[in-house]
Amino acid sequence: MANKCPVHGHQELVDDDYFSSPYAPYDLYAALHEQGTVHRTCLDGHGQVWVVIGHAEVYSALRDKRLARPREYSNGDFIGQRFPEASSTGTIVTLDPPEHTRFKKMVNAAFLPRNLEKFRPRIHEVVTARLDAIAAAGGGDLVEDYAAVLPITIVCDVLGVPDEYRTKLKRWADQTFTGDDETNGQVRTEMAQVMNLIREQRTAEPGDDLISHWIHAKNADGEPELDAFQVVAMSVLTLIAGYDTTSGMISRGALALLDEPATLARLREDPALFDAAVEEMLRRNGSVHHGFRRFATEDLEIDGTKIGKGETVLLYLTAAGNDPRRFPDPQVLDIDRSDKAHVAFGGGPHFCSGSELARMETIIALRELFTRFPDIRLAVPRESLTVRRSPLLPALASLPVLV
Repeated sequence: MANKCPVHGHQELVDDDYFSSPYAPYDLYAALHEQGTVHRTCLDGHGQVWVVIGHAEVYSALRDKRLARPREYSNGDFIGQRFPEASSTGTIVTLDPPEHTRFKKMVNAAFLPRNLEKFRPRIHEVVTARLDAIAAAGGGDLVEDYAAVLPITIVCDVLGVPDEYRTKLKRWADQTFTGDDETNGQVRTEMAQVMNLIREQRTAEPGDDLISHWIHAKNADGEPELDAFQVVAMSVLTLIAGYDTTSGMISRGALALLDEPATLARLREDPALFDAAVEEMLRRNGSVHHGFRRFATEDLEIDGTKIGKGETVLLYLTAAGNDPRRFPDPQVLDIDRSDKAHVAFGGGPHFCSGSELARMETIIALRELFTRFPDIRLAVPRESLTVRRSPLLPALASLPVLV
């Protein structure tokens, strides 16, 4: 944390050290928690921002109507150009209630808890196929060969994405959180073009999928609930959200258990404990490190820190899960911890609609992986593991193992 922004003079909290190892962000969070719950910084690609890391403060701010998503409330400090955070307005990411509520209901239609069991057989099918391939090869990359394959397959199934588009959509989704602004913009355009082709196909020939539901849903006046742009935007954002976050959770969870042999032994003896283990890993190692940007609609205070109208606020969900004021010894992976009340899936009106599906995928993926392979181990030195350069989602770049 030695560097300072050359323009504004703020300490640059997210620097090269932040991406130097899978656990480097947690070292930063521990240091920041000693200093306070709210910090001023400059974040690459965002500009001047307030970073909120305390559990109580993040929990409250997630529900604070004075912290708004629409960019019209920004005072200009926020300079981000990367999709989806840079979107001005009009999408589920950048709207607040009451406008946001209509879109949220359309997403919730597929992810209500009572509908989840229909996904379970397909999840097991994909997991078994990938584990068979890893077994035949004697190992593999748990990111590219396993953690990424399951959620991209499931979310494409849910949306109704034809097989011929899935490989390129996954490649573009991977680039959403990497590369430069020009690449990000090109990826956004290409993803939207493909999703529009799928929208046109489903308009003519609807199926039992989410895109078809969005296209043909009617409001109380018998008019389409969503227009073409909204269907495409919802499709792109649902694919990214349903894929990348769950992939990151599976791979980070796998590394966490490889690093905790005693805990792993308990889980193998009693696989029912995987539910509690995943909840503890969501607390400690959630894949989404900060929520999408918010703007103060008026002057306000968070834990005594004054935040001016229009200033940008980032709520650090994973740092909140590692707040020692709420969770004693937060970096200890304790599956018996009585308090696992994390905010890994956000909170308030923007709470993640796919949280229960993500839990199901992660639990099954980790349970089947570690029960199938009792001798699984890292295939590379621990210190060689890296994460991608995304403060939002610093996922593992790769996780090579031998089985």
